[in-house]
Amino acid sequence: MNSYKDYERPSVAADIVTFGIDSEKSENKRELDNKMLKILLIKRGEEPYKSQFSLPGGFLRPTETIENAAIRELNEETGISNATLIPMKTYSAPNRDPRGWIISCAFLALIRTIDTHTAEISDAESSCWMTFEMKDSVIIINNGEITIKINNGKAVSDELAFDHAQIIYDAFLKLKDEVINHDIIFELLPEYFTIADLQIPYEIITERKEAAANFRRKMAKKIEETDMFENGGAMHRPSKLYKRRSVKV
Repeated sequence: MNSYKDYERPSVAADIVTFGIDSEKSENKRELDNKMLKILLIKRGEEPYKSQFSLPGGFLRPTETIENAAIRELNEETGISNATLIPMKTYSAPNRDPRGWIISCAFLALIRTIDTHTAEISDAESSCWMTFEMKDSVIIINNGEITIKINNGKAVSDELAFDHAQIIYDAFLKLKDEVINHDIIFELLPEYFTIADLQIPYEIITERKEAAANFRRKMAKKIEETDMFENGGAMHRPSKLYKRRSVKV
């Protein structure tokens, strides 16, 4: 009978696709602030793919679970320690990493604040948030600095290391499904938000436009009014603030 020692063993890594919502002041004072979906990428500080963009991630240590490794690597490479982490898929193609046989367990991470820093002990050169758009089977990151082309479910990019283009595409599909079928959208929002704060990210992620009245009805059982208002500025009326409705156990 063969022992487990008779089999070659791969290295195991965690890769994390982190999304957040950012707000940008509109140049037109009559318009609301722009909301945009962003993805967190690092610039690699070591070979292979030195100075190319990739996902935060790294190797599993003997004393860790794969979830612990994902949390540690995300913190070391980006400074983020409070993300909502959702397991995704395992990537095990034999030639996915030029360094050898490496299996990656991918995670979707959602964060409420856009702020990062890279630890000195990290092998990442830097980390940065980049705008993320899906248009006609092409993912456009940072206004075209990085593009991911989709063909029959396969995702490729000349600007990204390893198979991270595929992992990013799969993560977006996972995010879209979670937003449509569950309440994961609230993991991208602050505790108190306006209807627009909720609707705009929802539409960006689901790629669906919703009439304001229909959207309010859809979300009525999931949110509740507060007695607070957001200051809309000189050109806007103050907007009512809402919060996620408490789930009764």
